[in-house]
Amino acid sequence: MVHNINGLDHTLIGVSDLEQARASYEKIGFTLTPRGSHIGWGTANYCIMFEEDYIELLGIVDPKLETNGLDVVLKERGEGMLGLALSSDNPDATYQSLKENGLDPQEPADLKRKLELPEGDVIPEFKLVRLPVEGLSGKGLFICHHLTPELIRKPEWLEHANGASYVKSVVTLVENPEALREYYCKLCGVLNVTFTDATLTVRIGRLNLIFVAERDLDLLFPGLTFAEDWPELPHLFATTIAVKDIRKTAEYLESRGLQVQKIASGALRLKLSDTNGALMEFVPE
Repeated sequence: MVHNINGLDHTLIGVSDLEQARASYEKIGFTLTPRGSHIGWGTANYCIMFEEDYIELLGIVDPKLETNGLDVVLKERGEGMLGLALSSDNPDATYQSLKENGLDPQEPADLKRKLELPEGDVIPEFKLVRLPVEGLSGKGLFICHHLTPELIRKPEWLEHANGASYVKSVVTLVENPEALREYYCKLCGVLNVTFTDATLTVRIGRLNLIFVAERDLDLLFPGLTFAEDWPELPHLFATTIAVKDIRKTAEYLESRGLQVQKIASGALRLKLSDTNGALMEFVPE
């Protein structure tokens, strides 16, 4: 493992109405955790847990308190993907290794949040390592280590009616994917970075972190209706979710009255209005 980074920890989706987002993702067939809130801040979340990674739906519940910039993002760009956290098995070793390789990390910082369980609140604890990144917004990538993993992964939260099992890829629009190669070779190791004529793909555990220019986006997402004006680049905008049985997933989504676009590659694409602005496709494991 390069820098003790072993894969994706979670992705983040910023939403305007947290309870509406919870209902939307439950309709899609995800099991969501009870609500969590960030201690001392005005933000809260619901999480979609898988065995190794998860998706965090993040919203504002008290605008009078600190939102870590979420209010600005939602006002200027609207709902959608905010960023991703990579997983470290040793945040102190990660910090030291990143520092020795000139990647300018901040020292590991403690984070706690309250998880509202029926039997009473519990306090999951984390350590975060933040660093300047290329190809993503300033807060678009950080590194996370869980100090209390048993609190956030109960067996009943890992089963999803749509058959989802993990996050397979995350896609970001950038001006020039090739210009990012050197940075991600340093962050993730040269053997994990692949550049083609169109995309830069960074392999991190089971995750493919993909950077693509707008002119080549149809290579990854054929049939996609393009926005007339993308937000300022880089723009993190899409994710694919691996499922156990794509046929059963299609049947489930259609049974819920969702409009599903079936792609020739075998992927199933949902409407942005059903996923709070985060382009989402389901693909076979």
